[in-house]
Amino acid sequence: MPTITDYLERVDYQDTKFIGTLALRSEELTLPNGSKMALGIDDGHWVLVHQKEAGAPFRHYECDLAEKKIILDNKTGGEREFAEFKQLINYFFTHAMVDDLVTLLPPSL
Repeated sequence: MPTITDYLERVDYQDTKFIGTLALRSEELTLPNGSKMALGIDDGHWVLVHQKEAGAPFRHYECDLAEKKIILDNKTGGEREFAEFKQLINYFFTHAMVDDLVTLLPPSL
């Protein structure tokens, strides 16, 4: 079963204007480390919801990639929060199995 990264390696053209959300398709599913994530993308604005483990609070990241601005739980973040965000995204892309995900697109697409 391929991961998101495995799938993207086979794509020659990546749509930089993607709008949608990637999420685990069921509440019972987790990533290999026991965490849960959902990623919303609207062009260069990314929103990540992350739960480290069952019962832990959800953390909410908002990132403007063009301006490298990050907000974590409604508070402005810095380099450390941006690095943490990138690390979580990398983990999600390299460990989430495509068959375990759903892609939600806006109604207009």
